[in-house]
Parts: sequence; C-alpha cells; structure tokens
Amino acid sequence: MSPKNASPDRDSRPDGTRPRAVVLLSGGLDSAVAAACAKAEGFEVHALTVRYGQRHAVELEAARRVAVSLGVASHRVVDLDLRAIGGSALTAEIPVPQVGGDSARPDTAPPRDAAGVPVDAAVPVTYVPARNTILLGLALAHAEVLGAADIYLGVSSVDYSGYPDCRPEFVNTFERLAQVATKAGAEGGVRFRIHAPLQRLSKAETIRRGLELGVDFSLTHTCYDPAPDGAACGRCDSCCLRREGFVAAGVPDPTRYATPATSEPATVRVLELYRTIQGETTFAGEPCTIVRLAGCPLQCSYCDTAYARQSEGLELTAAEVVRNVVDLGPGIVAVTGGEPLAQPGTCALLRALCDAGRTVLLETSGAFDVTPVDVRVRRIIDVKTPGSGMEDRNRPENLVALRATDELKFVLVDRADYEWSRELVRRERFWGRCTVLFSPVQGKLAPAELAKWILDDGLPVRLQLQLHRVLWPDRERGV
Repeated sequence: MSPKNASPDRDSRPDGTRPRAVVLLSGGLDSAVAAACAKAEGFEVHALTVRYGQRHAVELEAARRVAVSLGVASHRVVDLDLRAIGGSALTAEIPVPQVGGDSARPDTAPPRDAAGVPVDAAVPVTYVPARNTILLGLALAHAEVLGAADIYLGVSSVDYSGYPDCRPEFVNTFERLAQVATKAGAEGGVRFRIHAPLQRLSKAETIRRGLELGVDFSLTHTCYDPAPDGAACGRCDSCCLRREGFVAAGVPDPTRYATPATSEPATVRVLELYRTIQGETTFAGEPCTIVRLAGCPLQCSYCDTAYARQSEGLELTAAEVVRNVVDLGPGIVAVTGGEPLAQPGTCALLRALCDAGRTVLLETSGAFDVTPVDVRVRRIIDVKTPGSGMEDRNRPENLVALRATDELKFVLVDRADYEWSRELVRRERFWGRCTVLFSPVQGKLAPAELAKWILDDGLPVRLQLQLHRVLWPDRERGV
C-alpha cells in the first residue's frame, strides 16, 4: 500500500500529462474523500462506480454528484448484480440492523492495537461477500486499459474493522496480486499501487481531511437503509458512524435524515427548567441549562432528588422545551431527572435540542436502554453500585454500547462500593473506551479518602465532586 502522500511524478506520462488514477467512487463520504485525495496528489482522476444490486442504490446518484463536483476526467458505471449471490443485508432479504436492536457492530468498542485499529472484531451482516475483492478487480481492469498504475479506495480499518476486506493486510495483498494477475504487471513491468489514504483515519479525521480538500459532504450518501425518498434512516450502523464522525469533528452534519415516526410521543413531563453552573461530569463549571424531567422507578439509597420521583411535572412539547432553553441563554443543556429515559418522549426531546445546536448531556441511571438516544448526545450513565440498593437494575448491554463521548459515573457509598467498582472498571477496561467518574456520596465517604484509594491503586479514573453543592450548599440547585 502506497504512502498517503506518494508523489505521482515518477509516473509522469511521456506526453507530459498528469498520471492517471482509478478511484472506486461509491457516492459515500469515504470514497468522496479518497477521490479528493487522488486529485490533490496530482492524478488525473477516473472514477469507477459499481451498481451491484445494493439496496442503498441511491448512492449511485450521489456518486454522480460527487464526480461532477470534483471535476473528474471520467466517470464509468458498471453493472454487476451481486444479488444473485446474496449473503448480505445489502444484497439479500436480510434486515439491516438498527441501533436499538441488533447492532451492525456487535461490539461498538472492541480492543484496539497500537495504531488504534480495532482487533478481533466480528464480521457484521452488512458485509457483502468478497465485495472489495470484486470491486478492486474491476478497478484493476479499468486501470490496465487506461494505462494507469494507481488505484484509490476509501476503506478505513478503524471505522470498518469488522470487514476483512477493509483491513491493511487485504489492501497490501491485493497490491501484490495485481503484479502477477495482469498483463501490464507480468509483462509490461507496471508496478500497480493501491492507495487507501483513509486506512488509519477515524471518521472525524476523514471528515476534516475532506473539508481541507473542499469536499461537499451534502452531496454524499452513506445510509444502508434509506427511506423511499432517499433520506438517510439515521439508525443503521453506517448512519451512526457518519453522525458520530461529524459530532467528533465539531462540524455540522449536512445529511438529510428521515422524519421520525409520527407515533413517537410528542411531549415530556418537565419538573424544573433553569439556568445554573453544571456541577458534575467533565463539563463541571460551565454555564448550563438544566431540564429536569419528572418520575423515576428507582429508589437509590443516596438519592438527592426524591422530589422528582413524587411529582407529575408540567407536560410540554419538545418545541416548547427548546424555546424555554433558548430563552434562558447559551450554554450546554443537561437533561436529567428523576430518570429521563423512563419517559417515552425523551429521545425526541434530546434530538430536538441537538437540532437546535446545543451540546446536550443526558444523565441516566443506566436502567433503561441508551442505544435509541441520538448519537450527538453525550450520555452520562450511572452504574449502580451495591450501596445504592439498585445494583440489579444495571443493564449490561448499555456498557457494551459505550461511545467515546459517553461518561460512566460510579457513585460510591463506602470502601465496598469502591472495590466493586474498581474491579468492574479493571475487568472491562472502561478507561480506554470513555471517561470514568468516581463520585463519593456526601456525608458517607470523604473525598480525600476516595482520592487516596484511587492513587494507591493507580486507577485511571476521574474523581468527581459535586460543584453545585460547594456553590450552593443549602439548596439543590443554583439560581
């Protein structure tokens, strides 16, 4: 596999024109950036798109838009219907996994090697058997006819570690195969090079690279299971990776997502809505609007908002909550409770707050499924310790679905709680997957004692104190 910034000068054509490169252009985000990289590196770009019977065929029109936008020298579309073989959720009557059901990525936080590439990731049902081998074979044939020695594809072993034909060993092996599988390589002395410029980049890094190169991401399409009008579903694995990437890159997501089902509850019951200073999480100290929802089915021993459990609150639409948040001023928004996810309308509210451009925190007990929550939301998940009396309400599947933007909070009553939490953190290696917070219960566990335990054990967690209790010791919240 050639270096990212390989110079095409050594392949300059006898007539002085730019060397040619074939780019596999699907119409997705990654392939668009790969094409832009080829152009930036001095190649005359010849795009190749394959209509292989994919259910997300809307990406073919996206490929055409991207090709026009980048000003490629040629764009060829080849028909090769892989539905005759099937074996994939993209080419057969197999449901596309949705977040909230069976994830297309069985483990959203697999262990990673020294380069940050996940290892031992399971192959998902959205894998199309031998697809990249077939597509690269077509690209190689096209390159040989064009007299090109360079082929670009937008695979990423970081985002798509579950696909064996996206991994570095596959790309490197195919490059060697090209030398012996073609007349140009075997007899003409042409050394084919397979460029995978995004191979080691995260989705956020790919997006930033694309922006540097002038890629218009609104022209691209990524969804595996689009709506009939072409809108992205927003819930398949590909959509989630894309949305997470834009969030991590800190830039707006231009994707048109399908309108949520009208059956989704339109209101939530709000107990309090006020502006204060955020007292917990890694956002502690920042101006914040608290949206406290009413109701909670749990009864933690140390609960400091029991009043939220006992009140019905005021029923408001998501739009009304957003208007109130905007009126209170700028800053982050923390949706808390009670237990916010006990209300079926909370996901719609969280999405509306994100759409309003706010950084949104969700503080949840972890007793409810967190996977339906919009990927733009920063989930603060409270892992219930034995001292809470609610240990049996923890959902192990929530810990499998952790994202890098999540935070795990352990509220500790005593040494027994600390040791229980320490062993869980060590066993699951949470510190490599998200921020881990250890918080002492006021009046039960001295912060200095907890700090000593953390230091003595060399535990990579963050000691959290409740800043709002320091600022306003005689009341639950600020003004």
